[in-house]
Amino acid sequence: MFRASPRVICAALGLAVALGPSAAASQELPPDVQIDLYLVRADRHIQNQDWAAALDALDIVLLLQADQGMETPAELWFRHATAALEAGFPQTAITSATRYLQEAGREGEHYGSALVLLDEAISLDEATPAPAPQDPVPARAAQPVRAAEPARAAEPVRAAEPVRAAEPAPAAAPAPAVEPSQARGGLTVLFPLVGVNAATMAFTTSDAVPINASQRTGVGGGFGVAFPVSGRYGVQLGAQFAKKGARMTQGAGDMAASADITFENVDFTALARIAAPPVANFPLYVLIGPYASFEVGCRLVLNASAGGGRFTGSDDCRSANLDTQSIDFGVSGGVGIEMGTGDTRLTAGLLYSYGLQDIDKYVGDTARHRVLNIHAGVARAF
Repeated sequence: MFRASPRVICAALGLAVALGPSAAASQELPPDVQIDLYLVRADRHIQNQDWAAALDALDIVLLLQADQGMETPAELWFRHATAALEAGFPQTAITSATRYLQEAGREGEHYGSALVLLDEAISLDEATPAPAPQDPVPARAAQPVRAAEPARAAEPVRAAEPVRAAEPAPAAAPAPAVEPSQARGGLTVLFPLVGVNAATMAFTTSDAVPINASQRTGVGGGFGVAFPVSGRYGVQLGAQFAKKGARMTQGAGDMAASADITFENVDFTALARIAAPPVANFPLYVLIGPYASFEVGCRLVLNASAGGGRFTGSDDCRSANLDTQSIDFGVSGGVGIEMGTGDTRLTAGLLYSYGLQDIDKYVGDTARHRVLNIHAGVARAF
């Protein structure tokens, strides 16, 4: 995935803080002039051996070049790798040094130095201990089985009572609403289904700055087919278009920075469908099972502001160097309800998807989807 997702936020925010009132003036410069300005600032920090500040400035240079569609010189990847290693980010140094060697090749001016830098970064990264796993929650001890209670003594047989006249039979209770997937042959088509996703992502990172993610909302829509298997148990197959992602923010006072990442996916589900007792003649059902998701689009938007200054960048994820898995999978679970007694009914439900696939290809970092879907639509029984 995007290595600098937390660092770019911090870099943009840090530069906004450092510039203060002059931020607005610098934003009036053309993009290529801004790039030169940040390169000069990076050189000054390198001369002062302030490697963290130099890395922040170089991060902004790479971001501006990607936003403007400019080609990044191979030599800049070497400078970025050097600053990252000196600032204590070995995995960032590995990524940038590898990028330099791929683009410059053996004829590159810094070929030998880049090999030494890459070897040192790999050794330092391997020596970094992995975070200790969390202690599992202890399982509750099973409750002891109680001994069977002694059987009661048989009651004495009563004398036969005189036969009473037969009472009129009570009126028949009203028939319950049709249970899900039980009308006619049992096949139910859920179409159309429209909904809203409350999506976020779970991150882990080897960088010093953690990633704090918040929810983003997106629309979705699709269809499903449900059919019974045995008694209350059935299967529901579905497909839907869904928007996912997360918002990562940092800031204090009038200074703020954020990165919004939005994925467009097509999700396929194969869920067990278990009918529950109806509530007020509304048939309930429970859904649980796996899902598989395929990415069809992705976009990244970066924002940073301080006082009157503001920096904004937006680009396709691939152009912004986000290296992600295009296939995701996990488990989904939720509940649904159908309202009505005819062949055509209204349906609504909640479905939570817990991503198991790490979509971040960057070594040492992980990113997994978490999505709550609220949907409604029409269920037609056949």
